[in-house]
Amino acid sequence: MRRWIRSWVDKNPEWRVELHDDGDCLSFIKTVWPNHLETYLGLNPVERSDFWRYLVVLHHGGLYTDADTICRKPLSQWMQPTDTAVIGIDGDYLDKLRDWQPEGHVQSGGAYNLSLWWHDNIVAFSNWTFAFAPGHPILAETVRRIEINVKDPFFIDQRPDWTIKKTGPGVFTDVIYDWLEDRGHSAPDLVRELRKTRSVVIDGVRFVDRPAFHKREVLHFGMGSWKPMSIVVAWRKLSRHWH
Repeated sequence: MRRWIRSWVDKNPEWRVELHDDGDCLSFIKTVWPNHLETYLGLNPVERSDFWRYLVVLHHGGLYTDADTICRKPLSQWMQPTDTAVIGIDGDYLDKLRDWQPEGHVQSGGAYNLSLWWHDNIVAFSNWTFAFAPGHPILAETVRRIEINVKDPFFIDQRPDWTIKKTGPGVFTDVIYDWLEDRGHSAPDLVRELRKTRSVVIDGVRFVDRPAFHKREVLHFGMGSWKPMSIVVAWRKLSRHWH
């Protein structure tokens, strides 16, 4: 993983690259966001990682990326000084789930359909790599909704293990769905446009196509400490060919 982290340093010498461990994250929450400390401490380790990444970029601005990613192209080649955010596509299920309809909504507003194999919306936005200017409303709203989710009986009683929706790319996606709709756009239409072009800018936010954060600009191994060890071992073997 040191090689992967080093790729961000080597390709972006004008950027400051920081690696944060659990202690750093806790210290940051206590110092900068003490009003969110109780929520942070009540989350499991994966959920804490989600919550922290939104808060640290909301405060400082900059780019967050998971430690199991490789920077394949310098940031200057796919970010512009005028961008207030850069967001990638995690999942595109428009063709597989043409008839997807909401079965219900969590208290914070996000839709779901538990009767389908893909419970969440048919478009998912990546939270393993993203960039924002400090104080961006998308991140502020994501933090607000997580505070609602941790108290929602749906997550306490019905789906306590649905981390993706509670703190991860699911709630992040819910916020972006509404952000787009407020500006006369929709996530499905955005993805259809991104199938034809590499990026689309809406109100200062640059949305990049699915290959951008899967292999072209960023390569994501998706090791995940929450995954079975057999998968982790497989990814370690594959990582030898990361270059």
